[in-house]
Amino acid sequence: MPKKVYFKYGVMGSAKSLDLVRAEYNYRERGMDTIVFMPEMDTRTSKKVWSRVGVSVNALPVSSRENLFVLVKKEIEENKRHVKAVFVDEVNFMTAVQIDQLADVADYLNIPVLCYGLRTDFRTQLFEGSRRLLEIADEIEEIKAMCECGRKAICTARFVDGKPVNSGEQIVIGVEQYNSYCRSCYKKLFKSQGDLLFDF
Repeated sequence: MPKKVYFKYGVMGSAKSLDLVRAEYNYRERGMDTIVFMPEMDTRTSKKVWSRVGVSVNALPVSSRENLFVLVKKEIEENKRHVKAVFVDEVNFMTAVQIDQLADVADYLNIPVLCYGLRTDFRTQLFEGSRRLLEIADEIEEIKAMCECGRKAICTARFVDGKPVNSGEQIVIGVEQYNSYCRSCYKKLFKSQGDLLFDF
């Protein structure tokens, strides 16, 4: 029976990576082998998924050109690994095609795939990988975080030189600063500088 594809999403600071590290450790603690993928473009870490609380797990960096199904199959057949789960960090940076490849891992290799990432970008628009997961994942779960006002945070804002911005490249890593807000507080960031991101 095919295994499931899971999508666990949350805003910046919602402890997504911590949840991945914890779940992956659970498998290894019981003697089960895993594969952890991370986007090659994430240069903040060196072949590791890091949580802000200081724990980490080794990961295989992959580019948007690589076939994730082929990589998993190769690990099983050529390297004789008995893989029991595949984890993906920052899955929002993966392409829609790669998401379908991960679904093939679950459907044809009978291995559960646990994906972690952002749902939307700093403009509140879906990432390509996240959109495809919302379309095809078997189980979708929000990892919740709190806004500074106490409400649930659902938006991630990008700051450049201390000011919120609502334009620019969707993917920029390691230069800008990000913070998470509820929708109301997110809107107020732009209203305060006369830049109406939404009609309200």
